Amino acid sequence: MFGFFLRKKEVEQIKDDTKKGFESVKKDITAVSGWIKHLDSEKNIQKKDIGEIKADLSTLKEELEGLKNILSMMNELKTNSLFKTTRKVFNKQTGVYAVQTAVQTAVQTPNLSQFSVTERAIILVLLNSDMKLSYDDLAAMLQKERSTIRGQINTIRQKSEGLIEESIEKNGKKRVFIPEEIKEKLIKKQKVRVKRG
Repeated sequence: MFGFFLRKKEVEQIKDDTKKGFESVKKDITAVSGWIKHLDSEKNIQKKDIGEIKADLSTLKEELEGLKNILSMMNELKTNSLFKTTRKVFNKQTGVYAVQTAVQTAVQTPNLSQFSVTERAIILVLLNSDMKLSYDDLAAMLQKERSTIRGQINTIRQKSEGLIEESIEKNGKKRVFIPEEIKEKLIKKQKVRVKRG
């Protein structure tokens, strides 16, 4: 009879131990699933961060390409001797009228050093063009976005009024250009600098 009670007690003990074992396994599984969820969210955050870094790098790459293009274009403009004098300059004293005109020209024409590299590139393209160019034309030449070109032209206008003028065609398309008299003044100013050098 005592054996029956002992066996019953052992069975109850085994049931309790099994129940406790299953509860601890359940707790462990819950903890592991929590860690899996945490690691998954961390992975998504890192994926997002890597995507942002890639986007930033591609933007920087595009900007560097644009700067390379502008620099190569400016080097080509230098070698094309746009601002070099064609006749030999002698050490002669300049007449009063010529000095007065040169001083007036320097005062009235904008100083190109006040503009950024890209703004100067836009000015140089417009200086070398006989046509009135649209924002799209300039964007294609300088490999920039149309909105960037428009913003930079607005900045140039703020820095120097009247340097760049705009005309609107019948179809509503805007075109920008540098007026002929300002072109001549800019070229003369550059020639004066070359002579002094």
